[in-house]
Amino acid sequence: MRKTKRIAALCAAMAAAALCSLSATADSTRKVDITVDVTKDRKAISPYIYGINSEQWNKEVSATAIRAGGNRFTAYNWETNASNAGADMNHINDTYFSTLTGKKFDDKPGSVALYLSERCTEMGAYSLMTIPMAGYVSADTKGAVKEDEVQSAARFNKSEPAKGSEFSLTPDLNDGVVYQDEFVNYLVQTLGDASTETGIKGYSLDNEPSLWRSTHPRVHPEKTGCKEIIDVSVATAKAIKAVDPKAEVFGPALFGYGAFDSFGNPDDWSDIKADNGYEWFVDYYLDEMKKAEDANGQRLIDVFDVHYYTEAKGACGKRSCKHYSDADCVAARLNSTRSLWDADYKEDSWITKDAGAKFFPLLPKLRASIDKYYPGTKLGITEYDFGAAYDISGGIAEADVLGVFAQNEVYFATLFSMDSKYQLTAIDLYTNYDGKGSGFGDTLVSCQSGDIETSTAYASVDEGSNDVVKLVITNKAFEDNTEAAIKISGGSEYKYAHLYSMNKMAPKVFDLGEGKDKLTLSGDTVTLTMEPETVSMLVLSKDEIAEAPDPETSGADPEAASAADKDTSEEKSDTPIGLIVGGICAGAAALAAAVFFIIRKKK
Repeated sequence: MRKTKRIAALCAAMAAAALCSLSATADSTRKVDITVDVTKDRKAISPYIYGINSEQWNKEVSATAIRAGGNRFTAYNWETNASNAGADMNHINDTYFSTLTGKKFDDKPGSVALYLSERCTEMGAYSLMTIPMAGYVSADTKGAVKEDEVQSAARFNKSEPAKGSEFSLTPDLNDGVVYQDEFVNYLVQTLGDASTETGIKGYSLDNEPSLWRSTHPRVHPEKTGCKEIIDVSVATAKAIKAVDPKAEVFGPALFGYGAFDSFGNPDDWSDIKADNGYEWFVDYYLDEMKKAEDANGQRLIDVFDVHYYTEAKGACGKRSCKHYSDADCVAARLNSTRSLWDADYKEDSWITKDAGAKFFPLLPKLRASIDKYYPGTKLGITEYDFGAAYDISGGIAEADVLGVFAQNEVYFATLFSMDSKYQLTAIDLYTNYDGKGSGFGDTLVSCQSGDIETSTAYASVDEGSNDVVKLVITNKAFEDNTEAAIKISGGSEYKYAHLYSMNKMAPKVFDLGEGKDKLTLSGDTVTLTMEPETVSMLVLSKDEIAEAPDPETSGADPEAASAADKDTSEEKSDTPIGLIVGGICAGAAALAAAVFFIIRKKK
């Protein structure tokens, strides 16, 4: 363990050296003014916006929420753990979920949910499980389902929201029907209800229902109607709440702009829209679920849930391009997050050209519909991705969008990306920047950047104290250093600072200590020099920043821990961080660059 830590420390030091080298070769220095007022615009930050989907749940990241969802869950049979790939892969029925969960739960019903609970309990994360609603689930694991086997009793079991009779913990595998409330009961009896540490906290009403005809034509060959999705959503939500009233229900998991607008334009949409004066499908769904609550005396949808994948094009004309060495393409990606919140921004996409972007910026528009039709409903984004998994631009966009989610009071957000190294690093920057569980504060405060195309910034404190301020600051400049003049008002006199950074050297959060040669602290003003394409986590404190305990050594032998602390203390007292960084900058930059080349080459 000590050897591993020393190797990690060496890698961090080499990255710091490479940063120094980058700084020396930057073309010029931009300037940006950032103003922070800890007394203004204070709002609670939901802890559940730093989440991931199940494709990443076995990767090293300090996520605060995990969603078990996606196309695979639409035909998931909890009784046998069979599922159907749909159009993603030849419509095969198979045991795919074993590749995510391993063999531990293979012989138990609901293996995906059991593994989800285990991972979320280990990580202290919110667990969100998908409940199928398309009418049929896989009956076997015998491979491809042919066109003439649509909804075939031999290949699919009927799926019903409610059983209407006594539940069993050993479901009947021969009755041809799978009951979803029996699934929820099985989880409550096995794991506890939503209020317990291991219980499933939330249930998602399937996945992207307006696309069922294209993603799962063997299960749901007809276009999903507006009234159909309301009816099945109400029935399923009632069934879930009857078993676990403490659980939150998410819906309708809309796939993107076309679904927000018209739900894919089924036959009944035009009349519904005209008869009720709705602007978009979002209004209709919220209004109908509010009516369902009034009729049933119980809220059925707790979180209004959408998916968002940027459609913005790079300068090359391609969406989510991989031209990471093209400054204009990178700038298009980094600016694309503005479609979520900035009324002055217009992305280059089919949405702005063909659809008119009448519902952009998206998050304020969604919030307005919620406030009008179903006040009190939370907002969730259970799938999103701005691309560039292996490039720092993806990490910058991810760090920026997490700040956007906090600013716009998103309740729950889970990244969906099969490859996500830099995005996961950005999540760690917010949740575990020091490797010891320290994260962004729980209360957002006023933070304004004078040039958002160069640098966006978000500031936080912990509720009840302004003694520590934490800022996440991006430098979007492709080749230039950016000098940020940060003025802080309304808080304490901040005397100490600690700097962490993400950069293009590797998908990792690097500890830059006191930030010598990059950071100066004078009264209420901080000056921070940022290298091109970086994200900084700046921790400012009234008192000297205490080092968080290392979770890997907590509970270890007291003498060994004491000796380790002594070694660390002696190293720090003999060699200040600034001197370490300066020395490495002079002698190890080439080595760091070589290490980075090897890492990039391997991927």
